[in-house]
Amino acid sequence: MRRWFEWSVGLAVLAQLALFAWATAPGLAGTADSGFYLHAAGTLRTAGHLLNPDGSTYRYWPPLYPVLVALGGSLGTLRLLHGLALGLSLLAWSQLGRRLLPAGWALVLPWALALSTPWLVVSKFVWGEVVFLALVAGYVLALFRWLHTRQRQWWGLATALGFLLPLHRTPGFFLLAGVALGLLLEWKSLLRKQWLPLAGHLALSVLGGIAWHVYALLIAAPTVYRLNRGWAQFFSSTADYGFVLSRWLAPVRAAWRPEVPIIWALALVGLLAWLWPKSSGPVGAEAPEMKAPIEASPWPKRFPRVLWVSSSFFILLLIIATTFTRSASGLYDAERYVSVLFGPVILLVLRRMGRWFEAPSLRRRWGFGLAVAVVGVWLAYAAGRSISNAAALRQLPPLGWTSAH
Repeated sequence: MRRWFEWSVGLAVLAQLALFAWATAPGLAGTADSGFYLHAAGTLRTAGHLLNPDGSTYRYWPPLYPVLVALGGSLGTLRLLHGLALGLSLLAWSQLGRRLLPAGWALVLPWALALSTPWLVVSKFVWGEVVFLALVAGYVLALFRWLHTRQRQWWGLATALGFLLPLHRTPGFFLLAGVALGLLLEWKSLLRKQWLPLAGHLALSVLGGIAWHVYALLIAAPTVYRLNRGWAQFFSSTADYGFVLSRWLAPVRAAWRPEVPIIWALALVGLLAWLWPKSSGPVGAEAPEMKAPIEASPWPKRFPRVLWVSSSFFILLLIIATTFTRSASGLYDAERYVSVLFGPVILLVLRRMGRWFEAPSLRRRWGFGLAVAVVGVWLAYAAGRSISNAAALRQLPPLGWTSAH
């Protein structure tokens, strides 16, 4: 099964990068946000400072992405970085899926990720999301491996990546808060000797992001907070995220979003409730270094709950952000912001489906054939959607960058 898994991952990466190369062959595209990133990167290269197009200090967003753009020095190099981030995201989530999913379902995950339209879309634009995908995927995998194996190098990697999360995207704080909440709810699975390292990990992870926001306040950055836009905005954003997650799993048209928004708000709640992972059931392959552990690790069965809590809390905080801050709202911004959750959500979907199809009653009768049919139709839908979107993205006018010197 290991060889099958390696072949599945390798071919999925090739398919993913082929779609990315085709969609971005004319060049990366941009929006108004892209102009801020590129101008800040250009001024960093020429003047040593991150500046906005109006000459003011760059401070509204964290600095890591424009710094990476400046280090690359060209949109061609940035395109390579985006492709690398996509590949690393797929590899990290696939490795985690191998530990958390039954063997057959672990083979499906790389292809679901390779055919991800949300990932493809954010990789086409000069946005920070695609690098954020890789940082989050690496962070979650490293955190699991530390909890599971208790090896210090995984703690160090998780802490380093966690430190970068809020320096790259402000929602990195949301993810770290969700992880902290998830681990708090699973505290009985932690060894007593892990408590202090975990507290240190979380404290160090938020340190850089806090320092950046203190810096922004010291230079009199305009506040991102504003008066509450009311419950109407809260429920509208809830419906947006419910619609986006539904479209990941089924052929839902964008024109359906304005119709009966309460349905999409309830869809978010219902989908998250359905994804709640039970702690029993089959899990994936054992890590080589844990084949003969001194103490059996509970984390292959417990960590999916951490994923669920952190993903749900992340969405809740995004919804709150659209209500109390200047964060953009609307369907397309929701798709962009929540793209980072495609990996954990699809992993939880496959785990839920695996538990159902591998129930003894179904396995004895027609469970295998039905599972193959359902997964086949789902992947066919994902492939059709990603190919169609790659063709559409290819038609977008490429962005130029004249500030790189």
